[in-house]
Amino acid sequence: MSNHAPLRGEESRLRSFVGVATAGQTYRNLAYLLLAIPIGIAYQFGLMLGFFGGLILAFMLVGIPILLGTIVGSRYLAELERLLANRLLRTEIQRPGGGPIRGTDAGILGSLKEIIISEVTWKGVGFLVLRSFLALVVLFLVILGGFVSLALVFAPFSSSTVVLGWEIETLAESVLAVPLGIVLGLFFLHVTNGVARIVGSLATALLGDESASDPVRQNGDGNGTDSGSGERTAPEWADGQTGE
Repeated sequence: MSNHAPLRGEESRLRSFVGVATAGQTYRNLAYLLLAIPIGIAYQFGLMLGFFGGLILAFMLVGIPILLGTIVGSRYLAELERLLANRLLRTEIQRPGGGPIRGTDAGILGSLKEIIISEVTWKGVGFLVLRSFLALVVLFLVILGGFVSLALVFAPFSSSTVVLGWEIETLAESVLAVPLGIVLGLFFLHVTNGVARIVGSLATALLGDESASDPVRQNGDGNGTDSGSGERTAPEWADGQTGE
């Protein structure tokens, strides 16, 4: 019986490696990361223009409303990121402070003061900055992993393909390129799941309500347990092979 244990272990690892391609959560993770490219670029320009432009023009008083608008806008962008993470990464991030902006009885100036000094605001800004840098990471992964693996898989359908300096011209090279492309593609999907896992943890820490945050799905009693088994369940973004 013990002789079959290593074989079953190898089969399980192989099934786990290949199964990532059929898991629905894998493609939700991939969609979330791909959105980082346009969104991250927009955040880079918006935050840089808002904060640096506002600081430069602050002495002319024109920069003050620019700064305030950027800070207030970042609260709403952080709320958008919370919704995206919950929808695509399947996190359970609770809305901090009752909403993107919590009103006060002190009027507009009091509300602005609370927004500026609020820890929630600057944690959200921190996540937006991280999201902007994530665009570069995802772009690198897509070019290196996604495009290269597709080029290898479809090499037999092209008369000549050049991948990372390898010029694929003969039939034998094309046949060899296909399994290499498949393995590279599967590895790419596992890497994207790993990146999504890290981003999901950061989103939970920076965008959520610390008093209620727990990166596990909670049942009706809010204890983060599965009502049937009484065991804690992991979020779907933590494993690309859970859930469809």
